[in-house]
Amino acid sequence: MLNMLKHKEDLSMAERVVLDYLIENKSIISDFSVEKIAKAAYTSPASVVRMCKKLGYKGFKDFKIDFILANAKVDIPESQEYHDVILNKALDSGKSVIENNIRVLEDTMKLLDEEKIQEAAEIIMRARKVLIFGKGSSFLVCNDLQMKLRRINKFCIAQGESHDQLIDASFINHKDVIVFISNSGKTKEIISAALLAKENNAKIISIVKLGTSLLADISDVVLYTSSLEGEFRSAAMTSRISQLAMVDALFAKCAYTDIDRSIKKLETTFRNFKKYKK
Repeated sequence: MLNMLKHKEDLSMAERVVLDYLIENKSIISDFSVEKIAKAAYTSPASVVRMCKKLGYKGFKDFKIDFILANAKVDIPESQEYHDVILNKALDSGKSVIENNIRVLEDTMKLLDEEKIQEAAEIIMRARKVLIFGKGSSFLVCNDLQMKLRRINKFCIAQGESHDQLIDASFINHKDVIVFISNSGKTKEIISAALLAKENNAKIISIVKLGTSLLADISDVVLYTSSLEGEFRSAAMTSRISQLAMVDALFAKCAYTDIDRSIKKLETTFRNFKKYKK
């Protein structure tokens, strides 16, 4: 179901209407035919079939089976109610925080696209210059990715200050890549830097929450995460956890682009840490 929602932005308006209708009426889809769904969604049978094919299915029959099985296993994130552990005084904050983190990691794992993350890793490891941009709590995740990549001798720079981001984005080209980490994908400063990077023909990789955003639209590779918080929140909790998990997955893929070299670099890092700790 999350994979279907991830590709929703690729659908036409009529096809989106069909998918929205099916999601809202998921409990009764097993009794529907293409014609009945088209009629109920005020569209054509052709739109129903096209929607199925754009979502990666051979036809409606394959889609219908997968849709029924998906809804038997997992609830759609938008239908689940999220309770902020700080703003809701009735919750046991410690246990609830961990439960929310487990839930968002499970959702993010379902969104993981192995081909996209492999593509992102190859771009990073081939790049002349690697920049990592984020704001607020997302910048903490940028620093985490920077530290990990440096351990395998892939030099990169994490920037969280808007002016520095614009300066660095001014002197890049098609040989370089910027990894943007933004939960909303709509932060003004991040969009400004991304547009500048696009003008300079640099590759753009974004880590954003599932949904439509300008950052995702202008990126070459998008890695989607899940986030339970709304716009008004006490702190970035589940969004940060899902971003950190995606960064770990991306780092692992980067290391595996040349695993023997990566292990040697990690061994060198370990020896030096051990040597100078003494």
